[in-house]
Amino acid sequence: MVYDPRVFLLNKGIEVSKIKLYWCRGSGRKNPNQQNFGDYLSAEVVEFASGKKIVWAPVKSADMIAIGSVLGRESKAKFLCFPRKLHIWGTGTGVAEERFSGRHHYHAVRGQLCADRIHDTRVPPVLGDPGLLSPAIVKKPSRKSARIGIIPHIHDRTSPVIQDLRRRLSGSRVIDVFSPVKQVLAEIASCDFILSTSLHGLIVADSYGVPNKWMVMERNPHWEFKFQDYYSSFGIAGTEPVTPKQILKNASWTIEGSIGNYHRPGLEAMQENLLHVFPKSL
Repeated sequence: MVYDPRVFLLNKGIEVSKIKLYWCRGSGRKNPNQQNFGDYLSAEVVEFASGKKIVWAPVKSADMIAIGSVLGRESKAKFLCFPRKLHIWGTGTGVAEERFSGRHHYHAVRGQLCADRIHDTRVPPVLGDPGLLSPAIVKKPSRKSARIGIIPHIHDRTSPVIQDLRRRLSGSRVIDVFSPVKQVLAEIASCDFILSTSLHGLIVADSYGVPNKWMVMERNPHWEFKFQDYYSSFGIAGTEPVTPKQILKNASWTIEGSIGNYHRPGLEAMQENLLHVFPKSL
């Protein structure tokens, strides 16, 4: 049995401190079977980093925002005359045109492109998405159980082309982003290679050192910004995604050819930095 200090404190009648965290709940707010793992991963990682209980809270009463393209909520907090400063840890934005004030506590943001859009920060935030800490939540398996993991974004889950890919690529499996967070992490970690239209499918794959390829259903510069922002945290620019049609039409497509010179420079240092700057005062 694993010792949990929170259980001990509760048994002693001592209230366990909580962190009020905002994350995007989407349709999972009403339907527990539609909780996007990339969003709900935020609570898991913040709980690990803090050792405290995590509760969801709206931006106007939250202590922190972490995983997700939700930095745009910062401007909402300012508009609502938010009385306190938010702690921002690894958050990103999905909109290139957004700009952010330096009034909050910026411990980390997802990438350099996002950091460049924050005005008047006294200390530059470190770079990195907290999803890179996933191995602390689910350990890396000793053996692989799938050759290729295909991870469709929530809007791509029902696309027929996803099943076409599964049939075309031997040894592949489709990983459902609506599955429980820890299950998704375990499934990603058990693959030799990942194809994903989900940003956090790629981030989690990177965290486990699983080679991966960014996939899009069709090109959309607006949608692609958050991916480029993530890659900018590694100093990588101009990453080109692949489409399912390109794979299906290319009879000679191979994992090896797609991996190319896969490398995430500075990954371990980024993971250490994320933990180092986590606001322990919360």
